[in-house]
Amino acid sequence: MPRAVGSEAGNWGLAYWVGQRLRRGVDGLAEEAAFLQGRVRGATKAQRLSWLWRCGIAITLLAAEIAVLTISNSKAGNPLALVTSWLTLVLMPRPVPRLILVTGRLLVAIFTAASLASLISWAASEYSGLRPWSSVLTLVNVAVWLGMTVWALAGFRRQHPRLTISATSGTEVAASVPVDAERNVPRITFSSVGGGDLAKREIRLTAANRFAGGKPQVVRNGVLLYGPQGTGKNLLAAATAGEFGVNFYHMRCPELLSVGVGSTAGEIRRVFESAALHRPAVLFLDEIDAIGSRKQPQGIGTDAGGGGREYNAVTTQLMQSIDRYRSLDGLLIMAATNSLDGLEPTLIRDGRFDLKLRLDLPNQAEREAILTSMLKTGAHAATAIAEISRRTPGWSPARLRALIDRTILQAGGRPVTDEDILAALEESGGNDRPQVEVVNWDDVVLPGPVVSDIKAILRLLVLGTAEQLGVPAPTGLVLVGQPGTGKTMVARLIASQAKRSFYAITPSDVLSGAVGGSVRRLTDVFARAREHAPSILFFDEMDGLFPAVTGHGSQHDIQLVEQALIEISDLRPEHQVFLVGTTNDLSRIDPRILRGGRFSEKIEIGLPDEEGYRRLLEMNFGPTQLASELTTPKLVEMVRGLSPAEITAVVTAAKRFALARTPEHATALLPIEERDVEQAIARIR
Repeated sequence: MPRAVGSEAGNWGLAYWVGQRLRRGVDGLAEEAAFLQGRVRGATKAQRLSWLWRCGIAITLLAAEIAVLTISNSKAGNPLALVTSWLTLVLMPRPVPRLILVTGRLLVAIFTAASLASLISWAASEYSGLRPWSSVLTLVNVAVWLGMTVWALAGFRRQHPRLTISATSGTEVAASVPVDAERNVPRITFSSVGGGDLAKREIRLTAANRFAGGKPQVVRNGVLLYGPQGTGKNLLAAATAGEFGVNFYHMRCPELLSVGVGSTAGEIRRVFESAALHRPAVLFLDEIDAIGSRKQPQGIGTDAGGGGREYNAVTTQLMQSIDRYRSLDGLLIMAATNSLDGLEPTLIRDGRFDLKLRLDLPNQAEREAILTSMLKTGAHAATAIAEISRRTPGWSPARLRALIDRTILQAGGRPVTDEDILAALEESGGNDRPQVEVVNWDDVVLPGPVVSDIKAILRLLVLGTAEQLGVPAPTGLVLVGQPGTGKTMVARLIASQAKRSFYAITPSDVLSGAVGGSVRRLTDVFARAREHAPSILFFDEMDGLFPAVTGHGSQHDIQLVEQALIEISDLRPEHQVFLVGTTNDLSRIDPRILRGGRFSEKIEIGLPDEEGYRRLLEMNFGPTQLASELTTPKLVEMVRGLSPAEITAVVTAAKRFALARTPEHATALLPIEERDVEQAIARIR
């Protein structure tokens, strides 16, 4: 049976060909819509205003062209129409919005073809020798018109960098630098960033290799910034773009992650392609460890075909994209991470990241420079800035920025003074105090020498005092004494008076049954103390956490003590972490923990003196009535040798014995007699 042409089944035939073309057209429209939607979402307010301004100017020029041609009654072949159309296209602001660009080019194509047709007609009528060639000239005119129409419609096409193969490296590089489609140049420069002179000098050398123009003899690209959080990695990357006046393409790497297989790798390719389109630019990969962590092992017994394989593919795609675009003129690749050890070693090798800079916590001179750039000096005295920088050891630039922002908010719109900043500094830091009771000097009973020692230590814990007086603050303090002497209360007193974050750690808080669990918990506690500095770490019953290993000690105890030694040794003065521990017997603690530079200070909290016993009895008995024969000196002699905790227990028991003698319907407790106290002491002992 005969079949109609195009009705054949399979992958051929007229119907299939038309369907394929229609499908490609629909896919192209969908892709274009998604591209425009992404451009709108990712555009800044300045970019949107720039686009509206260019649209307005271009539409005004087109309207003016039409008005001129209408008023002059010019036809398509009139020279005035040709000149006006070309002049309008040349005067349009760059980059021209694509729809307006196509409209302007189509007008130019129409008026150029019409003018060329009029010229051919006039030449054929004036010169008889050209009449036999009129058909050929007409075909040439049609070809010119078709070519210019294609040129006009090409305005709809998105520009991509043309890539060629480099003869030296074998990687793909761009053959030409495209014109910037948008400008997104940060307003900050290196002068806006205080401190970090060495980092700025190294970055300037690398960036000059990418933005100097011409063909450099060597390719140096890839700047990896790493270090603690809040040290200004993002700010320094933005300042690099502002310093060289180039676009800043800030990409947050966690946003590139997708659940679809291959989607993340596609997003990485898109990011690098977009950065290449907006050159000259700095492509900043923030939190690069999200897509560039160490590869998962592959092989027998591993996740060879699941998430591990996709995970490795993402890291591999990132390395390939860096290799492909690092030789591109006008593109500087920068990245930041808080964890250098978590990155794939082959990702950060030389040839991908040629410059690796650690941004550490600033010293006092760098803090002064940072505060000066934040406050713009001017109304702020240099002495006040020096005082603030002296009292903020261990503060990151982000924390200094938070201090200035807090001061501005507290000022309520008026100009900020030096006194405002110092007042805000007094209220900042040390506010993370879980499970700590506020203890005042009146709440504790201590011998005079112990009070003097503790007050001297508290004085050194005031921010900046140790540096000003030239007396180093101790790293740790051990409170030694028999049970019940108030060692824990003294530790809480130090935390309350020092106005620091306080973390009380007992063996039950740290010890874990999981392998390595105790070591991990101890590490987390030290990390939290550094984050919320100034702080105090209180180790109650140290001998239970850091026992002296004699003979064949358990591997768990050895690991915990070794980790404690590492954590304490890593503490520096700028971290502002003070260690306090208690024990009943120093000989039961590992001696390495107690050496100088760790828990170097030891204060013995002994039994109260004469005045101490008087205060303890007055605090515990309070308004309770005592028998006439039970005088204060006699009570002191009866409780002498007892610890403060035992005295509290004796008073409570004596009141209970007096209660046993009190009638049931009585409204007041009978006076406490000597026998009540004697029975209480016997009961407690």
